[in-house]
Amino acid sequence: MNRKAYKYLVFVMLALAVVLSGCYKELLPKEKDHFSDNAAFDKDTYLANIGRTNVFIANFNPDYSTQPLTFEIQNIQHADGSPAPELLEQVNTWQWKKYYSGTEKSIEEIYAKREPEKRPVLDIREHSGDLIFWNTDSSKIKPGIYTFDILVKNNGGQKLFQKRKLDLRRPRPYDPYEFWDDTGEQKEEKDGGVIHPEIIGVRDDLNNEVKREDINVYFRKTTIPGNTVSFKFFDKDSLPLKLSLFNLMKWDSLTYRSNTVDGKIYFGFNRKMSEDSTVVSFDIPNPFPVLADVAGGDEKAAISFMYERVAFGLRTQAAISLGFAIFEPGSWEVIFKCKTNPRFAND
Repeated sequence: MNRKAYKYLVFVMLALAVVLSGCYKELLPKEKDHFSDNAAFDKDTYLANIGRTNVFIANFNPDYSTQPLTFEIQNIQHADGSPAPELLEQVNTWQWKKYYSGTEKSIEEIYAKREPEKRPVLDIREHSGDLIFWNTDSSKIKPGIYTFDILVKNNGGQKLFQKRKLDLRRPRPYDPYEFWDDTGEQKEEKDGGVIHPEIIGVRDDLNNEVKREDINVYFRKTTIPGNTVSFKFFDKDSLPLKLSLFNLMKWDSLTYRSNTVDGKIYFGFNRKMSEDSTVVSFDIPNPFPVLADVAGGDEKAAISFMYERVAFGLRTQAAISLGFAIFEPGSWEVIFKCKTNPRFAND
């Protein structure tokens, strides 16, 4: 066989192999979608608070079911079995259209990454199963137990998860919060009925250690327009302490760590200090921190009021710190009331 004939024969055989391969694939049975009998939600009761958006993410285990799955809420009822159409009402929500990085330089830049969209009060993301109770008017929806079903399906099958419970509680406008959200009664101090900061290295005038129980923290909403947070300190005689005493503070470059974005976040914007140095305030987005409503309560802002002093010839550093979140829009004061006066002066 000459060289040209050999090359031609090889070409024909390769072409035939490709054709036969395609035919073979056509003859194979198509893979069917699978819906696992073990697919399940990780809980059947969802605790939510009125006055904020509550998001429950990654709460469904598909157990190798074929994607995409489709989720649908059905049969929403009150605890007595009567229909609860108020949870189907369409409300204004904000949906992220761009990724929030935490490096944004203004509130306007943060808000520009969201867009408005009407959604039902009790909502579910169509293909992830993330359950959402959107922030809504508390005069229309009351605390209590609601039940609902979730239909999950794909082309391979479906399953109806019945009698899921929404345990809807009273508003918690900020965290930590001193009141029980089921009864509205104030907690005992051992349960968080009084808020205390974290304290490191703080001493009093007798060089005794100041403990966290020696300082109480109070949240107070004001009538100042906008969304702001202000900080004040008062001594044991209720006299204001100058914030200039916290001589290690870099007021215009404060950050806190976000576990959700896994990075540092700027603490507020447009810092303002009163002329007498007793009040510092920041403009903040709502909620604050930005992702507080989507992180299952784990996302907190944090601020540490730090200072140094010379004690017995040694330079020491101290800090009074607080982790917190604010859900209710408006301007808030965070007041630190000392029952024992910290010593700021050098010895």
